Amino acid sequence: MNWSWEPSQWKRRTKVLLGLATIWPVIYMGLFFIVVFGLMFFSVLLSENRPGQSSENIDLIQLDRKIKNSELKQLTMKPSEIVALDRVSEREYHTWVTNESTRAEILKEARQLNANGQPRVPRVEEETGKPSVSPLFPIGIVVLFCAHMFTILLSIALLPLYIILAVKSSALDQTMRIVWIILICMMGMFAMPVYWYLYIWRGAPPTGAVPTSSNTREQLSL
Repeated sequence: MNWSWEPSQWKRRTKVLLGLATIWPVIYMGLFFIVVFGLMFFSVLLSENRPGQSSENIDLIQLDRKIKNSELKQLTMKPSEIVALDRVSEREYHTWVTNESTRAEILKEARQLNANGQPRVPRVEEETGKPSVSPLFPIGIVVLFCAHMFTILLSIALLPLYIILAVKSSALDQTMRIVWIILICMMGMFAMPVYWYLYIWRGAPPTGAVPTSSNTREQLSL
């Protein structure tokens, strides 16, 4: 069976498959931006809108005084930072310390017992390692990369296909062929779905088509 560039001779399945391939880049772009900006929005929302909690940078002297006065309820030792949580106001205090001996001294003071026989800081945590990464994260990156590359290659393949369809279309005159070729080249994924619907799925009649017998009878009766 010889291939025909005339969509009116295509099977319905061929038109549907071409339509799905044509609309996919637009759908993928929309989903990509929704996911990216959604993740950015929620990350900012979670980091900035913590109810009843604020943060402040303090130095080592202030941190040491708060530990000795038992003003803290929690101390978190991160690789290059110490995060302290106030016992009453739930306020966060941040101190940047990288010296191991200084960090060890702070830990020692936090775990010392006060006059009541309780640790000066009730809860002390150490986060010296790198944050754990879900095993699904690299899989998601690979899937996203494959989907991105597939969409790019599909868009590249569809561009010459639609240009050829516009050039060989019997439903377009010379002027409209030029217009559609420019639109497909300039607007790409946004122009191709419109062309697919108008001239492939709906099937506009060819330019200068011979009227059918019923149309001829109607014209003669007029």
